Amino acid sequence: MSHPRLHPTLLSLICSICGLVSALGAQASHAQPATATSPAPNVDQPELRYAWRQSMWHFRTAAERRRYLQQKVYRRAPLHGVKVDAQGRVYVSMARILDGRVPASLNRVIRSKGQTLLEPFPSWDANQLGKQGALQNVLGFEIDSRNRMWVLDMGFAGGTEQLRGDAEQKVVVYDLNTGAEIDRLPIPASAADPATSFLNDLAVDEGRGLLYISDTGVRGSNGAASGLLVYDLKARTVRRVLDRAPSTRDDLRHPLVVNGEAVFPGKPLRAGINGIALTPDGSRLYWSITTGDALYSIETRHLNDTALSDSQLQALVQGPTRIGGGSDGLSMDSAGRVYITNISQAQVQVFDPVTQAMTVVASGPGFIWPDTLGWDKLGGLWVSTNHLNRVFAGQARFDGPAPNFRIYRIQTDASKGYGQTPAAAASR
Repeated sequence: MSHPRLHPTLLSLICSICGLVSALGAQASHAQPATATSPAPNVDQPELRYAWRQSMWHFRTAAERRRYLQQKVYRRAPLHGVKVDAQGRVYVSMARILDGRVPASLNRVIRSKGQTLLEPFPSWDANQLGKQGALQNVLGFEIDSRNRMWVLDMGFAGGTEQLRGDAEQKVVVYDLNTGAEIDRLPIPASAADPATSFLNDLAVDEGRGLLYISDTGVRGSNGAASGLLVYDLKARTVRRVLDRAPSTRDDLRHPLVVNGEAVFPGKPLRAGINGIALTPDGSRLYWSITTGDALYSIETRHLNDTALSDSQLQALVQGPTRIGGGSDGLSMDSAGRVYITNISQAQVQVFDPVTQAMTVVASGPGFIWPDTLGWDKLGGLWVSTNHLNRVFAGQARFDGPAPNFRIYRIQTDASKGYGQTPAAAASR
């Protein structure tokens, strides 16, 4: 739904696209051009579900609403991620990358008196900036097969010096059937340096009890300080792998261009790994690059082999598969196909790892900067779009007739692919 010592306004361009392909685990790091030779997935035309020009909350008081409008915080409150729970409720992340005054970073979308509004989730108090343990800055989040929401908190907020160190870098887990918090997982500085980290996306392996997290590293100097985190949920330990590796870093040979416009011309965005997604059986992890043109993957057994060095892991990475530009969000369906938001092409693509076919399933002016992907229980793919290049550059219009932020639903012939072992999937 973001640079060497980036000031907050550059800090958010990170969200996700797809991962690479590899049918039988060949060890390759050479380019693999995707070919469009197989039939497209069976999908309907995108249906616009929500659209708004200015992000607006269901404020508790008229004074809160008035202050938000007077300070024009809406100019720095773009839509990012979108997910749908088992009950059909729609959630969005509104990252505090540009401005810590964004009212709430994790929200539920509601309709009130004909207007689309945001309701903080799980509460206003739980989203209070600067409060110890509260959600400070959420970009990536995920809903698993058990209707649990895994929320990734970057721990810092734009325009504020209130938060220091790694105290607020964390994952918080909620049971969406009850709304209760059921777990929280700290992310220490040893795994993600709070001076450079940009914790972007996550993928849950429910069967093996593992969590994968992408660190886009846009706040690093001399390029993206990016990498992957592997969290063992049983041992409660986390490791960093592929740190600043060729497959996770930004690639300035492919600078980010959106709708024909360079992003931050003269001082290009340095954003590495962004969206990540697991195959349905949890055996392979895919990821995309924002400043680049690549989809990569690796077998998860290698990521969990503590005897392997980063250089050895890099040799086992498959890719790059070229997708035609930079990407933000990724997702996987139950058929093992990778869904990619291509922000350079204003498209949603589907990559078939078996046939190597790349198919476009959505495109057009409404898909300028497609950010994040989510699924409902009826096989609907949800897509958030946000014109982030214009928002971050201060060029978005908030007084015109056209919406800046949109949420689409696309009916597919599949369902979400959850990362599970076959035995765990069969037991559900």
